[in-house]
Amino acid sequence: MLSKKIYSFFLIFIIIFVFNSKTNSKEIIIIAKVNNEIITNVDLENQIKYLKITSNNLKDLSNKDLLELSKNLLIKEILKREEIQKFINVDERSNLEDKLLNQHYKNLGFEKKSDYKTFLQSKGISLELVKNKLIIEQLWNTLIYEKFKEKVKINENEIKKRIKLYKSKQKKTYEVNVSEILFNVDVNFNELNEFIKKYGFKSAAVKFSISDTSSKGGEIGWVNLNNLSPELQEKIYSLKIGEYTKPIKIPSGNLILKINSKREIKDQFDLDKETKKQIIFEQNRQLNSFSVNYYNKLKQNAIIYEYK
Repeated sequence: MLSKKIYSFFLIFIIIFVFNSKTNSKEIIIIAKVNNEIITNVDLENQIKYLKITSNNLKDLSNKDLLELSKNLLIKEILKREEIQKFINVDERSNLEDKLLNQHYKNLGFEKKSDYKTFLQSKGISLELVKNKLIIEQLWNTLIYEKFKEKVKINENEIKKRIKLYKSKQKKTYEVNVSEILFNVDVNFNELNEFIKKYGFKSAAVKFSISDTSSKGGEIGWVNLNNLSPELQEKIYSLKIGEYTKPIKIPSGNLILKINSKREIKDQFDLDKETKKQIIFEQNRQLNSFSVNYYNKLKQNAIIYEYK
């Protein structure tokens, strides 16, 4: 029979051995605590790896900025997941996650799941990690839609009137490829502007934007000028390609828009078709605003401690 002292020593040895085996001898350092969940250096490293394979807008960010961005994204992910679990069963997701993963790896240029899995392994990323991130973002969007769909205000007649007015004033119809940076009111625009000049709009969007488009370098995509409010039409129409607006105050913060490119629409004008596009665009714009405000409230009420 082993003495209690020898037994305790033996047990501690086993625990240390198992722990080191699981972590591949890597020292685990706690970076932050969000409510009751911790973020470690391993989580941070995995987040950086994930960002590098999903975004082409990080090359100009310093290591310090990349670490700060990754930490903030992990905090956001935890808070979103905690809120989702109050309303949605995250585990009942098999069909959805397969669909999301399929779309994800094809957007990155992979035809087969097996090829993508091999690629992830070469980058030291697990397929499960990718699935979790995709499912959280999709379920968050679902949650925002269900919570705020009744608050989305769409005036179809007003939209048609605006489209007709724009069409009557313009001999040609244009659409623009737009990127955005939505930033908090406490961010100094001069500092943001200097960062854009030094590192580019995409890197600035990744670093400063609180919109869900930040991970894509702020890219919104192609937008018909009909789809914008008269105020935004006026501000954007005078811009040259590569230029961006001064800050525009909106309920969720300050917004700047950049014109990436512009093209004429030569298809025959269809009022109903344009109206439907505008309704979708306006709905998404309002939901994005609700999403930003809802997350900000979650963060304000959360207990977040960051370790130095």
